[in-house]
Amino acid sequence: MEFEGRARIHSHLDIAPLIDIVFLLLVFFMLTSTFMVPEAIELELPESSSATVTDITPIIVSLDQTGQLALNGERIELEQLRGAIEPLLKVDADAAITLKSDARTQVQQLLGVMDEIRAAGGTDVALATLQK
Repeated sequence: MEFEGRARIHSHLDIAPLIDIVFLLLVFFMLTSTFMVPEAIELELPESSSATVTDITPIIVSLDQTGQLALNGERIELEQLRGAIEPLLKVDADAAITLKSDARTQVQQLLGVMDEIRAAGGTDVALATLQK
C-alpha cells in the first residue's frame, strides 16, 4: 500500500568528485616520481680528490668487482667488447669512452678491459670516480 502524501527518499551517491580526486592523485604521483633507469650492473665507484667533472660520453663501459662487463647498459663479454666498440668509434672517431669500474675490481681485470678498448681504437678513455 502506497501513501500519496509521503515522498520516497532516493539515496544517490555522486562519484564524479571521487573520480576527479583519483585522477588528480594519479597525475600528482606521475609528475613527482623520478624515472631512473638502473645501471646494468651495480657499481661502487672509487673516490678521487683530483677528479674533474666532464660531459656525459656516448660510450660507457662498466666493470663490476666480479668481472661482469656492460657496454652502454647492456651486458657483454670481454671477448665481444672490441667488436662492439669498433662500430661506435667508426661513427665518431674522437668519441670519449668512460670506464666505470667498481672500487673493488682487480687491477688485472681493469687493465684487460682497457687493453680491449685501446685495441678497438679508443684513445680517449676516462675512468669514472666520485669526488671526495
